[in-house]
Amino acid sequence: MVKSIRIDKDIPFKMRDGITLRGDVFRPDDSKKHPAIIVRTPYDKTPSAPSNYLSPVEAAFAGYAVVIQDTRGRFASEGEFVVGASEGPDGYDTVECCAAEPWCDGNVGMVGASYLGRNQWDAAMEAPPHLKAIAPHVIGAGYVGEWGMKGVKELETAISWFANMALDMIGKMAKEGKNVTKALEGVRYAMNNFEEVCNYLPIKDIPYFNFEGLQQQFMRRFSDDNLQGKTSMDELLWSYDKINVPVMQSSGWYDMSVGHIFLNFHKMREKGATPAARESQHILMGPWVHGSRLHNFIGALNFGASGSGAGAFATSRHIAFFDKYLRGIDSKYLVPIRYFIMGKKRWANADTWPLPETAWQRYYLHSRGHANSAAGDGLLNRDEPGTEPPDNYLYNPLDPVPTRGGRLNPDLNQAAGPQDQTIVEKRSDALCYKTPELKEDLEVTGPLTLHLFAATSAVDTDFFVKMVDHYPNGPAINVAEGCIRARYRRSILEPQPVVPGEVNEYVIDLASTSNVFLKGHRIGIDIMSSNFPRFDRNMNTGNAFGEDATGITAMQTVFHQPGSVSYIDLPVIPAGK
Repeated sequence: MVKSIRIDKDIPFKMRDGITLRGDVFRPDDSKKHPAIIVRTPYDKTPSAPSNYLSPVEAAFAGYAVVIQDTRGRFASEGEFVVGASEGPDGYDTVECCAAEPWCDGNVGMVGASYLGRNQWDAAMEAPPHLKAIAPHVIGAGYVGEWGMKGVKELETAISWFANMALDMIGKMAKEGKNVTKALEGVRYAMNNFEEVCNYLPIKDIPYFNFEGLQQQFMRRFSDDNLQGKTSMDELLWSYDKINVPVMQSSGWYDMSVGHIFLNFHKMREKGATPAARESQHILMGPWVHGSRLHNFIGALNFGASGSGAGAFATSRHIAFFDKYLRGIDSKYLVPIRYFIMGKKRWANADTWPLPETAWQRYYLHSRGHANSAAGDGLLNRDEPGTEPPDNYLYNPLDPVPTRGGRLNPDLNQAAGPQDQTIVEKRSDALCYKTPELKEDLEVTGPLTLHLFAATSAVDTDFFVKMVDHYPNGPAINVAEGCIRARYRRSILEPQPVVPGEVNEYVIDLASTSNVFLKGHRIGIDIMSSNFPRFDRNMNTGNAFGEDATGITAMQTVFHQPGSVSYIDLPVIPAGK
């Protein structure tokens, strides 16, 4: 048993090109060798130390040496920071440096959320000999990101992320003797006037980052460089066939990478470099939002004491993961998939996804041509539609539907997670389809895909979809969501303008969820063409991102009739399963 720990600050790790990266080390205060767990962060290693997924202090008391390192060009580390440019080689070198330390027994793991999770995938693809396991949280399946593969740009996230990252960049410019007064004023103004920044048009001319050393980095956040030269979707994902270690992914139903978590799981089971890697894939999926906020109060809902992953809950499961793959100690806590069922507020285990007992049920969109707003005549049921008039709404990019919760970053100025959609559902540019009141509980657990037959008067536009839980005489809580940019309806690699007025089938991925719609509730599907400022507004012009100072309105038409049947397949879990 570890009785005390020590913390060593700014320990140097030399990279292959001579650059020194520095990290803080939390480890047992003894002379023994211990397995190491590495966290590599661009967000400053000191405040990055606490984590609800794996506390470095608790891990040290459990017998691990936890290294929290500033990535290249950030804070205490030398070099120049360029997103993703050196994370693979630097991760490899850091793993091997740690393995050679006198306090390490040669078994090394990695852990961390979001960009820190990406660093793990990058390092694992380099296959450092002493890396034995990784535990990435809330990060997608490749360099484009889950929403980026649908063609939209996460405007709010990108602006906020860049503004915060720019402060360290400006500090380094100041140390080089550059006059950074105006740049610092611009970034601080942007951080304090976020709504104004998001509304600025054209995006490429946002003035608050228009300074030497900043503007190019800012627009790079929206670039499609990762798509260049790619000929298949698999090329946009991690190189799973290079990864030879077990993986434990953690996320929440209201995180923006939830769909890609399961994609990583399946791809590693299919393509992992070794049988051991393919057989050792794990997921922990709670009701949480992005980051390390593993609380039972998420958005507008209280998921109960069992919904909290804070403290010992998530840490114990990560300790169990590292115990098995760094020490060879098995644990009852370690199952392939551990997931939270919303509505019933309980946890369940699974070996694969979707669940083998899934009973797929197709629900169709209906109306008499007036599904506009929740007060309209939109209906969702299992009867295939006959001859029905389509629904129409006018999308004006200068009057977009406002963001209301969802799978977004809670570090921004928008409330994340489950939120009441009643305000949004009052708009005429939101189509709302609802089932009759449920006569019994209905569990929906698994992946969700909406097939939408629609036309637009523009050459390009967007379609956003939300699955909503309508409470009896109460709120309408968002459960899952998805979207698509029309010109990428076939593939993110094959943009094609829309022929105005032509009916197209849009296959819209809502990722996965697990929710029990309780007796007396209604299942809803909402369709609109904007979700701002979370996503950039499609200006309906077909021009490149960031170019438009003005846009045009688009008349959107949604069909539900023979030959153009709009529907969603629900993964229903039979009662008692």
